[in-house]
Amino acid sequence: MKHLKYIFTTFAVALLATSCSQDELPGDGGDTPVTGQTQTYTFTVSPDIVMEGDARTRSEGTDAEMPTRCFMQVFDSELNVVKDKVMENITDGSCTFEVQLATGKEYQVAFYADNSDAPMQNDLTNVPYDSSSGKVVAYGALVEGKPENMNSTVTLKHIVTKITLKHIGDSFTVAASEEFKISFPCADTYNVLSNIAVAENGYEEFTYTFTEEKTIGNGEEICSFYTIVPYQVEDNPDITLNLHQLKQTISGIEWKSNSHVTLQGDLSEDNPKRGATSEYVEEQIDFFFKNEDGTSVSTNFYLKEGNIEDLEAVLGAIFHKNVELDLTQNGTIFEEVLDDYFFQ
Repeated sequence: MKHLKYIFTTFAVALLATSCSQDELPGDGGDTPVTGQTQTYTFTVSPDIVMEGDARTRSEGTDAEMPTRCFMQVFDSELNVVKDKVMENITDGSCTFEVQLATGKEYQVAFYADNSDAPMQNDLTNVPYDSSSGKVVAYGALVEGKPENMNSTVTLKHIVTKITLKHIGDSFTVAASEEFKISFPCADTYNVLSNIAVAENGYEEFTYTFTEEKTIGNGEEICSFYTIVPYQVEDNPDITLNLHQLKQTISGIEWKSNSHVTLQGDLSEDNPKRGATSEYVEEQIDFFFKNEDGTSVSTNFYLKEGNIEDLEAVLGAIFHKNVELDLTQNGTIFEEVLDDYFFQ
């Protein structure tokens, strides 16, 4: 009887041993990774080129707005960089990153993408942005948490604002090589972790050059460009347009990332809201008072009192504003402060 008891005990131990595989030891939790264990995680990154439009439309994006490269950087809980990778030549609108991370630990995984050919930087907390070409379309995304809980599919959103200028009014003509200059708020650097853009001066200037003489009709778009709006600029900052050496300031624009803003209005020389620059005034003075060879039409300019309206018209054309003269008193009959010049 005692012999049978020993046999039964031995048989039970054998059953217990076969119930656990070599890879699943008691307390291991099966497929659940052990905290701190390093595993390979895959992120599939795709840009969303659809951009929020104005109140009526959405910008569907173009092939030119598709990023051509993407950068990934992984930060630990103390914001130390633990991994970084660059994926060049995004194909079919997406790219894939593989990275080894410790399970159970907190990370911030940052992504930045653009269509620039400038050298890629290795610090996504301080990404430089060059607005001079007006063509750099930038995207960003941030994934946070433990890697085993992170979404492996990442969608990049625009961090830029797209600005389009549209003419509304009678047709006007621009000459070949004529420049359209736009001053607008723009950042120099962007921090993907904090979603903050920083600028030294707050404003940049984009120049669009017409390659040939062109007539711009009613409803025609002239150009588009991109900017990253710095966080420290005032609410709804102004934009300044300079065409035909005339300036116009537009206020009340709502600047938001991932949005397409269309500015439309009369961009021709006839728009009375466009103020003359010093260059425009000098050009008009040359037109009225100088011959083609640069010599003066007359050393003195005399006008009968009855033709005062003619002089007002000339001055109005020169300074691009309505002018009323008063010849009933001695002294200055007209004065204008313009840029760094003073005319009287």
